[in-house]
Amino acid sequence: MKDEQLLKSSWEHFIYHRCLDVDVDPIILASWQRAKAYGVNPEQKQGQHGLNQRELQKLQYISREIIMTSLSLMEQLYELVKGSGFMVTLCDPNGILIKVIGDQVILQEAEKILFVEGADWSEEVMGTNAIGTCIKLDRPLQVYAAEHFSRACHFWTCSAAPIHNPNGDVVGVLNMSGPFQKVNAHTLGMVVSAVWAIENHLRVLDNHQKNEVIHRYLEATVHALQDSVAIVDDAGHVLKVNPLFLHMFGLHEEKIKNVLLQDLLRVHGHTNLFSGQQSFLHKEFIIEVKDTNKMVRVLTDVQPIFSLRSEKMGYLITFKEMKKVRQFVNHMTDSRAKIAFPDIIGKSRIFLDAISEAKLSAKCDATVLLMGESGTGKDLFAQAIHHESVRRNKPFIAINCGAIPRDLLGSELFGYVDGAFTGARKGGSAGKFELADGGSLFLDEIGEMSLEMQVLLLRVLQTQEITRIGGHEVIPVDVRIIAATNKDLAQEVSSGHFRADLFYRLHVMPIRLPALRDRQEDIPLFAEYFITRFCEKLGKGECAVSDSAMQELMHADWPGNVRELQNVLERAVIRSSTQEIVLHSETKLPSRSSLPVKESIKREALIRSIEHCRGNFKEAAKYLGISRSTLYRQLEKYGLRET
Repeated sequence: MKDEQLLKSSWEHFIYHRCLDVDVDPIILASWQRAKAYGVNPEQKQGQHGLNQRELQKLQYISREIIMTSLSLMEQLYELVKGSGFMVTLCDPNGILIKVIGDQVILQEAEKILFVEGADWSEEVMGTNAIGTCIKLDRPLQVYAAEHFSRACHFWTCSAAPIHNPNGDVVGVLNMSGPFQKVNAHTLGMVVSAVWAIENHLRVLDNHQKNEVIHRYLEATVHALQDSVAIVDDAGHVLKVNPLFLHMFGLHEEKIKNVLLQDLLRVHGHTNLFSGQQSFLHKEFIIEVKDTNKMVRVLTDVQPIFSLRSEKMGYLITFKEMKKVRQFVNHMTDSRAKIAFPDIIGKSRIFLDAISEAKLSAKCDATVLLMGESGTGKDLFAQAIHHESVRRNKPFIAINCGAIPRDLLGSELFGYVDGAFTGARKGGSAGKFELADGGSLFLDEIGEMSLEMQVLLLRVLQTQEITRIGGHEVIPVDVRIIAATNKDLAQEVSSGHFRADLFYRLHVMPIRLPALRDRQEDIPLFAEYFITRFCEKLGKGECAVSDSAMQELMHADWPGNVRELQNVLERAVIRSSTQEIVLHSETKLPSRSSLPVKESIKREALIRSIEHCRGNFKEAAKYLGISRSTLYRQLEKYGLRET
């Protein structure tokens, strides 16, 4: 035990004679020197009452976590010294007392020197003391009697240790104080042990809070996902699902916790899919909810979850409803109608009658058959009908039945399953009917569809169900059919090239689109529209068609209809060097002739191909996919040998 009288003598020599050669611990001496530098009054009789009651309550609220964590251990520590004249205090990181426990007698003594809650016992204010100096040194410390810098504390011995949070920051100080005569060699050790227990409790609390934060983040993330999600352990027991999962499968959360997922859901064509034995991405399944009749077609991902030691802990399983997948695909591919009725040009009576019929068809959900020559705008009418229908916000999917090889048209329309044929995409693929679900499917050039495919299409129109090529599962579809043809389907039925039953299925709302030669008064409207558009595109400013050119346009036969007129005007604008658009000799227009429509179209195709290839007959034949001799025969047939 230290000699109290010797310490007192050393303190007096230092304070009054500025003697550094005194018999004290170097740590204490260094603290005395700092206190003198701070200007601390060694003769002060009491501590500094730093906070009023309101300020103290605010500090205690801010420090509530360290107080609540330390309080039970402070009480246990006090029980060990109860009745011996000791008190236990807790301070904040700045040395302000925030909690005091002790015998009534010692508390009264402490009050005389303002060693009370709210008082400031930092080294800067009180000089050397166990609380302030242990904060300064960040280490446990016992200060005995006259080792204290201020005379007010010479009656006391204080043992203090800093409390650290899991990050190593000082968050408080635990201190035990009592008369110097009753100090025990184990007092500081008791304080240090209590601090160790407090810090351990803080670590546990911190881990718990971090786990809680992680759990909340995980829960928020899972709930925010736009897919149905289930998290299962390695054996397949359900640990967590999100509300979308419950809604998709019609389940209740309280009934599925720790239940095997495979006992809740059955996957058609697969066993033990959710037993925790496999992982995969983007596989399509039909899932049945057990004990119910609920069936859901989904795109499923099963991904393993690993621990930090790379041990498999479980799986994250996501389910995307195929309807939503198709909606996303349609959104990304912009599968929508871009044309409305006001966008279609024309004022002739025959054209306005066709518009009226089309608007009438848009108000119902019946099948529409658009008939007319190539280039009359059947695709524009199809888009406008969809755009004005109740299905306007659903997909508009178009497919040209004449542009796809007959053996591939089935897979394009109905889709196919994995392994349906050589070259089939792994996992299969949805067809146009599935992609158009809820919207409209535009079947252009339907007259080119094979008889075999006509049978399959008729079945879909009757049942509103499809089966993928190579598959067995029946998939319901809600699709409005808009078909188009430049053929006389009634004649095709008579010749046996088109099924009569399909024809009558399609012929519910027939709309005939007039040829351009039958709506001459609309030609100036088209000319103005196309000329303005092409001149803006080429940066030629405002342009107009010459009177002579307009006369030629008005009296041409236009076997290619509006599409041909558009091409002629684009060539004229490109070749024109002035604002007045004329038709050059290179731009020959087909006059009204007795040629059948098909022959007129072939004649125009020959002219275009030769112009495109700059008069090179070999390249023109290659461009058309015919031999050069065939090209020459056709040129002679249509009187174009000198072209």
